[in-house]
Amino acid sequence: MKKYLKFIPHIAFAAILLFMGAIGKLTGHENAVAMFTEINLFGQGEAFGRYLVGLGQLAAAIGIFFKPTRKLAAVLGIAIMLGAVYFHYVLELGAPVLPIVTAALGLWILGTTGCAGCKRQMCAGKTCEVTEE
Repeated sequence: MKKYLKFIPHIAFAAILLFMGAIGKLTGHENAVAMFTEINLFGQGEAFGRYLVGLGQLAAAIGIFFKPTRKLAAVLGIAIMLGAVYFHYVLELGAPVLPIVTAALGLWILGTTGCAGCKRQMCAGKTCEVTEE
């Protein structure tokens, strides 16, 4: 059981990115459309920004469960959530609680992810070392 408890942050990170973000953006929910119309990301219009962010959230939510892509997915999710925090303040959308929690989960995942290829996930610098317990 303890073996699976370490994946709770990964599941929470993915669930928030997927269910509180990506699905609404990719399906064109009216709140997402209104928000991205106001944001006008990169001056490319509402649909471009909405799909870009939604696909990024989807990629991060899926990638977090695979060791080779875990760090990249965490960085992508953190970057998107930092953008969400920024736009929550700029557009006065209220307290950005979920984006902050999601970014914190991403930072935790990023900090606890070991080197690829390590037997026990213990890293020293840029090389992996197997430690005996």
